[in-house]
Amino acid sequence: MSKLFKRVAAFTLAATMGLGLVACGSSSAGGDSAVNNASNTSEGSTAKEFVIGNAQPLTGVNAQVGDSANKAANLAVKYINEHGGFNGATVRLVNYDDQGSPEEAVKIATKMIQSDKVDAVLGSLTSTCVLAAGKYYNDAKLVTFGTGNSPTWMEQGWEYIFRAGLNTGLSMPFLTAKMADLGIKSVSVFQGLDDAAKTSAEAFVAACKENGIEVLTVESYTEGDTDYSGQVAKIISTNPEVVFCSTNGPTQAIFAKQLRQLGYDGLAFNREGLTADTISVAGDASNYWSFVYPYVTYTSPDEAEDPDMQEFLQMFYDEYGEMPYHDCAYRSWDALMTLAEAARIAGSNDSDAIREAVGQIKDFKVLGGVLDFTAGTGEGLNTLNTYIVIDGKYTDFDAWYEAGGYDELKASK
Repeated sequence: MSKLFKRVAAFTLAATMGLGLVACGSSSAGGDSAVNNASNTSEGSTAKEFVIGNAQPLTGVNAQVGDSANKAANLAVKYINEHGGFNGATVRLVNYDDQGSPEEAVKIATKMIQSDKVDAVLGSLTSTCVLAAGKYYNDAKLVTFGTGNSPTWMEQGWEYIFRAGLNTGLSMPFLTAKMADLGIKSVSVFQGLDDAAKTSAEAFVAACKENGIEVLTVESYTEGDTDYSGQVAKIISTNPEVVFCSTNGPTQAIFAKQLRQLGYDGLAFNREGLTADTISVAGDASNYWSFVYPYVTYTSPDEAEDPDMQEFLQMFYDEYGEMPYHDCAYRSWDALMTLAEAARIAGSNDSDAIREAVGQIKDFKVLGGVLDFTAGTGEGLNTLNTYIVIDGKYTDFDAWYEAGGYDELKASK
């Protein structure tokens, strides 16, 4: 058993063994109704139960992403319960479909607080939903781990809101510094209008200015659009050295294909990781796409070199017969493992005790890297990796560059 899973298994030292696993499945139902599951009908927690509300987009353009996040959350709860729960209390997940809608997120927050009487909250991966619902969770003093990567919702001063995954406010300056090191002087931007995509693009543009990189144009799209030929034509007409894309997962493959089809064959950067599915759908169009991110996705557990990641992927595959569609699965798992670690440190399931314990977490290994919450910002992840896709495979960017890859790419234009 790897170090990560040994740490979670430490619950057994302080918890009652043999607690039953509560069934908790994902839902594709719309509206603000909970998962159709009898275990989700009780009124909050008991002395032997810890209820976690989980709102993710299970319908709409990000339904596959939300489903992947939900599956990982359910798997995490199963694992935690098999190892003693939270200080002896069985963990129960209450799943909702927030549809990626801030309005729906607020409705769900109200229901979780007033009817379900949850003890903590996971999600959403949609940053606009976290931004809309965060105040309600914070005012209710519910420890909440959002799984979106926008900087915005972590800038509200909410003391009960945390993140165990990436803040693109960290990755964008890192990425533009990398571009400056390459000698890049100009870039054109393609962005979505949702909070995560928009604020990431804004952070990228601001960081470009600080690094002396000219932003030639910023083209946007509306979620649900599939024809970006007009925006691509404007981007190409500016003759940028590189292109930066700030979109949600389902859009990336479509944009990459249209960008290449209309003639751009240079280096492109992405605000988040290109998933294995995106690379498969985009085909050759995904080559020479780079990103700064904590992790990548895989087509089989054996592809992962990190033993913790490999063990998680094998558990996921054994449970569902498929690999995680998106890295949001990692975010859900890491968030719940962190919440579990805080409960262990606190030795109590009291919300204030857990909140204080989160701030004590340091050198805690999760799928995204090593978490450290001791700075008091609510952010735990401070390390990143840089990748580039070459011939459909993830490659270490620095190794590719040092081998002359970028010079060869420029010479071929």
